[in-house]
Amino acid sequence: MVFKGNTDTNPNADPIHSLYLLTVTKEYRSSLVTYYVFRCYCCRLLICLFHCSNMPTVYSMPHLFHICSDKIRLMKFLCDSNLINRRRRCLHRNCRRYMCLIRDRSSADHFRFRCPKCKSLQSVRKGSFFEQTRLTIPQALYITCCWACKVPVKSASFMSNVCDRSVSLWYAFLREKCSESLMTTPNYSFGGPGVVVQIDESLVAKRKYNVGHLVQPQWVFGLYDTSTKLGHIQLVDDRSAGTLIPIIQRCVRPGTTIFSDQWSAYRGLQSLGYVHHTVNHSQNFIDPNTGTCTNAIEAYWSRVKRNIKLHWLSRRDQLPLRIDEFLWRDRLPTRKYCEAFNEMLRLMAHH
Repeated sequence: MVFKGNTDTNPNADPIHSLYLLTVTKEYRSSLVTYYVFRCYCCRLLICLFHCSNMPTVYSMPHLFHICSDKIRLMKFLCDSNLINRRRRCLHRNCRRYMCLIRDRSSADHFRFRCPKCKSLQSVRKGSFFEQTRLTIPQALYITCCWACKVPVKSASFMSNVCDRSVSLWYAFLREKCSESLMTTPNYSFGGPGVVVQIDESLVAKRKYNVGHLVQPQWVFGLYDTSTKLGHIQLVDDRSAGTLIPIIQRCVRPGTTIFSDQWSAYRGLQSLGYVHHTVNHSQNFIDPNTGTCTNAIEAYWSRVKRNIKLHWLSRRDQLPLRIDEFLWRDRLPTRKYCEAFNEMLRLMAHH
């Protein structure tokens, strides 16, 4: 099936959407179904049934299976989600016409872009997040949905019919998108006058009971805002004041009430404009006089370690990506799996 219509590039053309009759092949003529194509002035693309709309939302895995079960429905979803760029120009130097989307059964994706003048073809993956992968687009979407639902690699491999290594690599690509998202968003600042922020440091890599092979310890510093229920974690080389104090000054507003244990690196916080209270964990978990405790940050550590160990790999270089994934998920409004999937699709669309 070929989508045909006027593809002029006159900038003075009528901006109102104009309606075109779609020319179909014989096998579609017999069905007596009339297809229409809308030409959008800003996009100049003629796509059957691909109406300009808001980004679609996937509500569940069966909903995703339903979208991927039909090639035209899948292509409409990819275009509406901006995962595939609608606006394509021919790459030939003397042409530069806007390209049309055509049905091509010889292509693995069943669609291609074709120039109406020079008839050159271009893959629908060109310039998208799917350009560098050999996975089919439905497989990539299935694996992305499994990642959003925190499905382990082996289970995702079985569900998507893709080898474990490919699933692991795709998971790593998605975690890199989480890291890029965190770097492009403004730095979070926590606390404020009258707000309690709890701070603590913890080990995320160590030998259990001092047995087994030697593991280099890895310290992580964290803080948790008890009012917004948000936190921040960061890998650190050591627990010295020269390492931890600059992180606190960057992330915590002056005048904040800080709860911590009696680690010596925190002794200078009072002179830096913070209200600092400590608890002696060798005697109490909650100070009986001031009510100071670090229960919230300890619970935060439990969530962090549980999330990291769920998809644990032996490679140490994966640890920063796992932490960035946790922070990215933790800052989603509702932290639901469907929201994580749809938000990741938005990041993939801005690839």
